[in-house]
Amino acid sequence: MKTIDGLNFLDFLKHRIMVLDGATGTALQRSGMGPGVCPELFALEHPEILTDVQRRYIDAGAQAIYTFTMGANAHKLSEFSLRRDVRRINAELAALSVKTAGSRAFVGGDVSSTGLFLAPLGDLEFEQAVDIYREQISALAEAGVDFIVIETMIDIQEARAAVIAAKECCDLPVVASMTFDTHGRTLTGTSPAAAAMTLISAGADVVGLNCSTGPAEMVPLVEAMKAVSSVPLLVKPNAGMPRIENGRTLFDMSCEQFRTYIKPLCEAGANMIGGCCGTDPDYIRAISDEVASLSPVPWRQEMPAALTSVSDEVYIGKSFAVIGERINPTGKPKLKEALRAGHFYEVLDMALEQKDSGAHILDVNVGLPGADEMQLMKKAIEMLSVRAKLPLSIDSSNPDVIEKALRIYPGRALVNSMSTKTEHLNALLPLIRRYKPMFILLPIGDDGIPQTAEGRIAEIMKAYETISAAGIGKDSILVDGLVMAVSSDPKAAKETLKVVRWCTENGFHTVLGISNGSFGLPERRFLNAAYLVMAMGCGLSAAIMNPNDKQMMDMCCAAQALTERDEGFTQYIGRFGETRAPEAETASVTDAILTGKKKIIASLIDAEIASGATPEAIINNMIIPALRRVGDLYEQRVYYLPQLIYSAEAAQAAFGYLERHFAPAGSTVKKKVVMATVKGDIHDIGKNLVVMLMKNHGFEVIDLGKDVPAQTIVDTAREHDADVIGLSALITTTAREMEKVVRMVREAGLRAKVIVGGAVITEDYARSIGADAYAPDAAGAVKAVTKLLE
Repeated sequence: MKTIDGLNFLDFLKHRIMVLDGATGTALQRSGMGPGVCPELFALEHPEILTDVQRRYIDAGAQAIYTFTMGANAHKLSEFSLRRDVRRINAELAALSVKTAGSRAFVGGDVSSTGLFLAPLGDLEFEQAVDIYREQISALAEAGVDFIVIETMIDIQEARAAVIAAKECCDLPVVASMTFDTHGRTLTGTSPAAAAMTLISAGADVVGLNCSTGPAEMVPLVEAMKAVSSVPLLVKPNAGMPRIENGRTLFDMSCEQFRTYIKPLCEAGANMIGGCCGTDPDYIRAISDEVASLSPVPWRQEMPAALTSVSDEVYIGKSFAVIGERINPTGKPKLKEALRAGHFYEVLDMALEQKDSGAHILDVNVGLPGADEMQLMKKAIEMLSVRAKLPLSIDSSNPDVIEKALRIYPGRALVNSMSTKTEHLNALLPLIRRYKPMFILLPIGDDGIPQTAEGRIAEIMKAYETISAAGIGKDSILVDGLVMAVSSDPKAAKETLKVVRWCTENGFHTVLGISNGSFGLPERRFLNAAYLVMAMGCGLSAAIMNPNDKQMMDMCCAAQALTERDEGFTQYIGRFGETRAPEAETASVTDAILTGKKKIIASLIDAEIASGATPEAIINNMIIPALRRVGDLYEQRVYYLPQLIYSAEAAQAAFGYLERHFAPAGSTVKKKVVMATVKGDIHDIGKNLVVMLMKNHGFEVIDLGKDVPAQTIVDTAREHDADVIGLSALITTTAREMEKVVRMVREAGLRAKVIVGGAVITEDYARSIGADAYAPDAAGAVKAVTKLLE
């Protein structure tokens, strides 16, 4: 194991702030790497260029460098017909970096996105992604790198796949870094705190952020991640924001300006700091100089009591948490029938209804006699994680189902539940240690359910000795005080409340299944409400309950206000401060598009037609307004990429159904859009999103793919008499190709309007090259094209 100044990689971070390298790809471009080539292959063919760049970073003070393997995964290399060379390319590039670093610097084996979306947003299955990363990471590890770094990730689920692959194929420290936009979210909508806790739960030894923004924008994001992280934090900002001037890419922050943010970033909690796009050895030297006098900010010993979804986090204890209990087939014939048929819209409806009623967490139980519970749980998690956007509680008595659920869930989940029985502890504790979820602890020991509070407390204390010895703290536990029916034991409620009070006084969070207490008695809602309020008075943290019960939710809100868990009475005033008319519950075409329910769109259209609506009215008064609303919600950061995709797919289903069943022959004339990533650029994930949304909004799209010559774009637009040409570029060196296309379109006298976009493109640049419109993202592209054609 390599050491620097007598410290291995993780020990180094406890005592000093580690200086990382800066941008490598742009340095290779300046040294002759042209557009459209395989970067990794260029580096192997010109090793002296790569080693010179890395040596200069080490001379400038970098204590860790990255291998030049960011895009050397199977999918990316297959674009250059190098699929069979994954292991060789990674091993040889890693060997170059290891030799260059010697004993002077640690070496991180660098991996990044495949460029594909994972299911259910895309076609790549989670385990396929794990396999892709396992192949690359194992080659890097065998070549002698000191840690694995997973960087510039835009999708939390893909980042989890890479982390899990790394933990399963090597014993090296794993660093995982996301990229956030200027609104503080990833492309798929994950917050910094949720990302940190999710990645730590997956097994990351260091978490952080890199790219997309400059150091100024990263300070609050670092603070948000540090507040919840039980591991060190990495930061690698760009040298400000990119712009293109006179055909050259420039970043708006000088080395001296960059230097002024190093101390604030370190004080916010950065334990590893380097540079990303636009930085060079001068920036790294500035970082090295600044951190020399700084001490690292320590990280938390344990993550807070919190759960995460694909987008956000829910804290336990800061305010009361309602765990929606409705997704459970017991006593629900309609749900049973749907699950047996493999239909999950009943599950989604229950989830969204509970969310709208105020649930913070959704309990998911899909156990049915004779059914494949593991497969049902997998499908339910895939749907709910991206559609409901609430943390999930995995409710199963089968450890194998729980393990599968924890592996694929794109967040930090709640396990419901683990008893204090020796056999159950032994079965589930390894899973808790591996995936770091929160879990509900039932004080039900080897001798059964203790009838007294003292007996349950003894079980809790005994179990916690075992749990804490496994390195798991109280903030990972929700103790269930066990609600028993008062109809059979009038003292039952009193004993349960004693347990809740003791747990509160001794630092444990608590949960109760409230409705169990009123079993066998009339007018159960009154007993349930009273029980809830009394338990909250004893410090209850959360309840498994029906959030659709208005009386229970009203009492919950009032009790929060009376127990100092509603600062400024914000929730109470929000709920009772004004009278709202109940919303209609009838499903509509518009609602189906807003919620992405494409499978029911045909029946809703049939109902509208039967009631007298014309296809034109459905399009103009329902579909188009819904799509505009989706676009507005996306711009407001209420919706993120998953919601955008599902709504667009529902709209496409609506257009397709109307066209097939109600449009007169030959009556549909679609506007034509030619889309391409320009010559020299092999990045197409953003372009693919635009293509999908354009099709879903009713345009005919001719997708030319990536690395497309200007003449091909012009010829295709002429052949199809295109209304619009859409151009995408992700890297700065290819952005100039857009100007060439615009010029050739004008010279050819084509009527097509030209719209441009991509990570490095700005509105000013679009205007300077004569483009007709600029789009900052996929939703903006649809809006801009629609406006151009009006």
